[in-house]
Amino acid sequence: MRLTSSKIFYGWFVVAAVALVTFGVSGAQFSYGVFLKPMTEDFEWTRATLSLAFGITFMISGLLRPAAGYLADRYSPKMVAMAGVIVMGAMFLLIPLVQNLAQLYAVFAVMAIGITLGVGPILTKIVSSWFYGNRGMVLGLVYGAGSIGGMVLVPGASLFEELAGWRQAYWFLGLLLLAVIVPIGLLFIKSRPEDVGLQPMEAPGGSAEPSESESESESRWTTLFGRDANFREAVATPFFAKLTFGYFV
Repeated sequence: MRLTSSKIFYGWFVVAAVALVTFGVSGAQFSYGVFLKPMTEDFEWTRATLSLAFGITFMISGLLRPAAGYLADRYSPKMVAMAGVIVMGAMFLLIPLVQNLAQLYAVFAVMAIGITLGVGPILTKIVSSWFYGNRGMVLGLVYGAGSIGGMVLVPGASLFEELAGWRQAYWFLGLLLLAVIVPIGLLFIKSRPEDVGLQPMEAPGGSAEPSESESESESRWTTLFGRDANFREAVATPFFAKLTFGYFV
């Protein structure tokens, strides 16, 4: 499949579709607080008990991030991300059917897999493969869509909860992910431009040569500038250590 005849660079369609995925997944994820009060009242669970389910989700998601990166490198990043959205949507449909805490914890544990695959690094990998220039801007658009998702879907879920009940609100979010987000993502997202006969926007013609005045670390980073580094190369750069430390803090 080739898309070279389009007058608009297809990467912008990929950015729009990835932003929509981020909008749906992040918005649904941020909506947890909407369900805290009605679920504790319905099941007579304590807030601490229910909050533990949310905490388990984020903890497992963090631990699975390296595995998600491995899957995105080995298989299609698009299909890995869409699988995550499908898992997350399916778990939203199952939450209203739980009868006890064990079932709830199990559902949220599985949902952590969907959250890990459906947001963050994998979507970043897809967008970055399409853009060498303007990467900062397009990634800002993608992650900004996640914040907008919280602004829109959290009140939307709250409205459904008030009008119909918390179960129906969860079904609304699940169907939104499965019936809207997933089809659009499958249709428009392409893992890399080479898959459709294109090149990344502003792709470099070659690696830059380091100058003699640069230090060894700066020289290595300059050599990598303009192309994607593999894991071993990235770990050896000071920038990787600084970025990792920043996220850890």
